[in-house]
Order: sequence, then structure tokens, then C-alpha cells
Amino acid sequence: MAKNYYDVLGVSRQASEQDIKRAYRKLAKQYHPDVNKDPGAQDKFKAIQEAFDVLSDPEKKANYDRYGSAEGPTFGGGTYSGDGYGEGSAQFEDLFRQFGGGSRTTSRTFGFEDMFGSFFNQAVEEDLDETVRVNVPLSQLTKDAKVSLRLQSGTVNVKLPQGAYEGQKLRLKGKSSKVGQSGDRGDVYVELHFTDDEAYHREGANVITVKRLRPLAFLDGTEVIVATLDGGRVKLKVKPGSRPGQRMRIPGRGFMTTSKVRSDLFVQLEVDLPLDAAHRSVYEQLER
Repeated sequence: MAKNYYDVLGVSRQASEQDIKRAYRKLAKQYHPDVNKDPGAQDKFKAIQEAFDVLSDPEKKANYDRYGSAEGPTFGGGTYSGDGYGEGSAQFEDLFRQFGGGSRTTSRTFGFEDMFGSFFNQAVEEDLDETVRVNVPLSQLTKDAKVSLRLQSGTVNVKLPQGAYEGQKLRLKGKSSKVGQSGDRGDVYVELHFTDDEAYHREGANVITVKRLRPLAFLDGTEVIVATLDGGRVKLKVKPGSRPGQRMRIPGRGFMTTSKVRSDLFVQLEVDLPLDAAHRSVYEQLER
């Protein structure tokens, strides 16, 4: 029976490349023979490494998902044995010899530990990726906006994608401040979070915007144009006799939630009272 590499790493078949890498690092540090002396830790670590070698390689992963084998479909030929020695085991043996092993016997003792000890020190400890949380004012979602990030590797302008959602992570490849032993930089993941501003504020999952109307507009009715958070514009009819504080609902035109569903936008009507002396005298006369 073919090994289930996803179960070995504790991830689902829909796991992203980053999820697979993160799960591998966690398990490798836990079961590496240099830090875990429990019986079976060495075999567990070997299984973890084998699973990661396949799932981290796009071609091998595609073969494994389709055929159950990293090498793709096989016809007749060799068999796989539990201790790793069947046809094709020479590749493992050659790899062990490179790290100090000699014969098949020594490759299962000193050669194995020396190989993975070296790999652990050089690769597992290298977590080169960074996550940057960015607050995006809600009004920026109504247009093609960019956010400017000052990273140690330089300033980067990131364009918000169409339909950006709360908590979305945008990948900036090779922009991390961390440099590995090979000289390559890690990636920066920009995590988007929406914040209230003067034009829009949130109530739960919904968005509220305020439209101020002159007093006569409440009495006679009018039309207002509202910019929605999906970049569009909606014309609303305010009925005669409407009251200040009344809200008008525009379904599905708020911000994109974590579940990738747009919330509702509510337009709250308020009175726009002019404060200049000329208008004040008019109101004073009306009250008499």
C-alpha cells in the first residue's frame, strides 16, 4: 500500500506550498535524532523527510496525487520494502555514502544520522519568510489603490487585487529581510486588514456610510449617488417624508469577508444643517 504523505505531515490534500513547508519544519524539529532520543524518532524523521521531498516538488507531487507514486506510473518492475531496500534502493545507498557511510550496513547507522544532522543544521533552521500586517482604510477599496510598504529590502508598492478580502495574504517573492546560507531571500506575506475611516465604518460584517441632506430633501425626496466598496456606484431614491437616521440597504456591496462573501452596505441619512448667519436667520423666521 502506498504511503500517505499528507497524513505523515498532518496536512490536507488542499494544503498550500507554505502550509506544507510550515508543517515539515515543525515536525522535523520535533523528531530530528539530534534532539529526540525516543525509540522510533529516527524512523519517524525519515518518513517526514521522504514525504516533504515529494510534496515540496511540484512534479513529484503531481505524479503522487495522480498515480500514488512520485515517479509516476510504473509497470511491473521493482517492489518497495519497509526497510527501504528493494529495487531502486541504490539511490538511497549512494546518498548515504556521500555523508560518510560506506557499506549498506554503515549507511543505516552513522551515515544516516550524519546526513540528517547536517541537513537539520543547514535547512530546517532556515525560516526565511516574514509576515507583515497592513491596515487598509475601507475607502481605498472603492478604487484601484496601492499600499506602500517599507521593508528592510526596500520600499514596495503593492496593488490591492480586485475583490481583496479581509485577512488575505499577498506574496512578495524574495522580498524578505532574511537571507539564507545559499544567498536567497525569503518571501514576505502581506496580510490585509480593513479599517474604518471618515467615509465608511463597520458594524459587525456590514459597512455604514453617511449621506447628509438638506432639510427640504427629507420633505420632498431626492436622489443620492453612493460609491460602493466593490468599486461601483449606486443611485438611491430618498422617498419624501424620510427621517434623519434612517438607513437604506444595498445588499452585497460592502467589503469581502474572510469567507469571500460580500457584506451589505447601509446608507444612513442625516441632516446637513448650514451654520452661516444667512441660513440661520431663515430657520429663526420659520420657528416664529
